[in-house]
Amino acid sequence: MQKKEFNLLDESWIRVVTPSLEPKEVSLVDALVHAHEYQYLSGEMPTQDAAIFRLLLAAALTIFYRYRADGESSRLSESMIEEEAGDDEDADDWEEEEIALIRWQRYWRAGRFPEEAVREYLESFRERFWLFHPETPFWQVNDLQYGTDYGSECLFGNIKESNNAKTRHHFSMTDGEELKRLSYGEAARWLVHLNAYAVNVKTDKKAPGEGLPVGVGRLGQLGYVMVNGDNLFQMLMLNLCAQKADGELWEEPKPVWEQAVRTGQGCKISAFDNLPERYTIQSRRIMLKREEGSVTGYRAIGGDFTSLEDDFDEPMTIWKGKKADKKTDIQHFMPQTHNPAIHVWREFPALLDSARSTNTGEKHPEHNPGVVQWMQALHMHQLLPPDFLLTFRMIGMVYGDQMSYTYGDCVNDSLTMSAELLSDLDKVWISHICDQVEKCQKVASEALNHAAYRFCKLLYGNGSAKNGIKDALIRTYYFSIDGPFREWLMNIDPKTDSGEEKQDEWERQSYHYARKAVEDYVITLGSDLYIYREEEAKSGKKSLLTIPGIMNGFLWELGKIYKKTENK
Repeated sequence: MQKKEFNLLDESWIRVVTPSLEPKEVSLVDALVHAHEYQYLSGEMPTQDAAIFRLLLAAALTIFYRYRADGESSRLSESMIEEEAGDDEDADDWEEEEIALIRWQRYWRAGRFPEEAVREYLESFRERFWLFHPETPFWQVNDLQYGTDYGSECLFGNIKESNNAKTRHHFSMTDGEELKRLSYGEAARWLVHLNAYAVNVKTDKKAPGEGLPVGVGRLGQLGYVMVNGDNLFQMLMLNLCAQKADGELWEEPKPVWEQAVRTGQGCKISAFDNLPERYTIQSRRIMLKREEGSVTGYRAIGGDFTSLEDDFDEPMTIWKGKKADKKTDIQHFMPQTHNPAIHVWREFPALLDSARSTNTGEKHPEHNPGVVQWMQALHMHQLLPPDFLLTFRMIGMVYGDQMSYTYGDCVNDSLTMSAELLSDLDKVWISHICDQVEKCQKVASEALNHAAYRFCKLLYGNGSAKNGIKDALIRTYYFSIDGPFREWLMNIDPKTDSGEEKQDEWERQSYHYARKAVEDYVITLGSDLYIYREEEAKSGKKSLLTIPGIMNGFLWELGKIYKKTENK
């Protein structure tokens, strides 16, 4: 019989950073009890942090639903509003559907999770938190008989390696024996990451279950977005999403450690009615292998999955509209995964202005990410400081091949703005900002594209090879405006600023950086470059295509985008 080893409630395995910026490994209990004392998670890579954060959220939300901020056991219920409100002088202003916000306010004011409640709850499920267990190893299947065997190196999310022995190669900051034998703590972190971001897995035809293709791990299919805070406790509370967008409570929490172990391969789950179950979905059936106190490999097959289409109860993703169905004229939405080549501020419309992802232009606030709707609810009820700066962090995995059988790049970016913008989701400020994002995109797709075509004709006699020049100009432009746009957005105060003045302020900057991108490119060509070419015009006359002529044409196109900025 397999002996128990390494209980995640006691052993140190979650990486955090202290206020003095010192790295530290802590247990699951400590990560929650002392969350207010840790700045943030600091694992081997951002996607690992995202996966472990969802695990912590599952535990925090379950405790939140079952314990008051003072640690007393009390399941969250609309019938408990008077008890929950207590002697709050504003209690008469609360409605029944706001019970979760009342409890949230109590937790936020306490500034930490109730220690006895955390310990009591997690201790009641101690047997489910053993990394190795004769019956219920954590997030695994004991004695898994089916699937593919992998070496320990395939657990790493920051390693680029195939499982093909003939073509195996890898690129990683870890090498040598450390690739072959992992400590239990590191293996635990990568186990959580594997469930979240696992690469595609082949079906074992002999394994029981539905045997459906499951795709990559759950988080690998999302445009993951979360809200940052001053410490780990604040991050968990700001992403808690303790109620649905309509104010209704979620159903009873059912995290994976409270459920019977599932063993079937490739099983489709109809829907989740609570967030902890969603956050701990078992995307893979896994069995870790150990030898002399180290993890040496694992076995895995496909696990559970759900449909992503119109799954708006998933709060931590941005959405992208699909083309409307020709028969029903109904538009559906899918998670929009992050592109490492696109700065996060260019995703602003998908983050805060769902109407721009529809074909009709009609507002669909429910298509904004759930964390945005949750922050809006906190802001509307004045539960956040009036000068609160809101920072969204976006994390994603880009897989290394078309079939997603290997890991590729990791996306990790953030965007800061005034929380006051959350009260403006259906008003003019969001529209102003989205307009400016779209104008920046027009600069790239129209003005810089026009210049690239002309430069290509000047250099090569035709415009068929313009893409290299265009890509260079666009990269320079976006790199130049990235920092200034973030600063411009962060400094917007919807209460005092003039929309027209702030837009003019940004348009002048964008115009300047676009013009400079082209002028800098001209410098690389040299000052004596003149090339004659036949014009494809009816007159059949020859004309001199000059750099000043190209520049004038570019400025003309730029002036059509920024009409008031031209000639400034």
